[in-house]
Amino acid sequence: MNSTMNDAAKQTDVPIEAPSQMLRFQRKQTLYHNGDPAQSVFRVRDGLIRITRMTPEGRILTVRHVMPGDFFGEEAFMDARREEMAEALTNAQVEAIDPQLINHSDLMTITQSLSRQMQRLMDYEYHLQTGDLRQRVARYLMSLSETPLATRNDEGRIVVSATHELIAEGTASTRESVSKIITELRSEGLIESGYRSIVLLDTDTLEEIAEGF
Repeated sequence: MNSTMNDAAKQTDVPIEAPSQMLRFQRKQTLYHNGDPAQSVFRVRDGLIRITRMTPEGRILTVRHVMPGDFFGEEAFMDARREEMAEALTNAQVEAIDPQLINHSDLMTITQSLSRQMQRLMDYEYHLQTGDLRQRVARYLMSLSETPLATRNDEGRIVVSATHELIAEGTASTRESVSKIITELRSEGLIESGYRSIVLLDTDTLEEIAEGF
């Protein structure tokens, strides 16, 4: 297990005192939409949640990924409406917590979680704003390999459950442009691609591409 997943596992084990309701979502199910009343703070127990926003042109952009143990839906602390959409990228279990019942200790736990996510968010912004699309796609694939979207096949290789559309939304690009990059990486023997999945055959070279080498 990599350090990101280790950190997530530790966060999941941190108890909170506020009562919560366990909710279950299927893959691709929406938790809330932009404009919905923000009545609960959420914590991911299992699975992967994606937070997205829509541009004025109608394109969907991934804002952040919420890992197991992470809290999200912090607009509820401001008695505001949701500014993004939350979607389950895998089957997921999520705790819903009434912000009015959160004590000081719980608030510190949530603040620490949001601080860790802020660091990941800054790394993600760097990922979007530097390098060409080939680099950004390689970075995003390596990033997804550290999330619940990744499994290992019988040969021990990492398999990322991702469509070209998902990668485009995570790299501020288009599906057509991403498809060209995926074809290039496949022809170079770095990945294999199938239905909604990408096998990472050469993670060392993908890391080098991601770093701009």
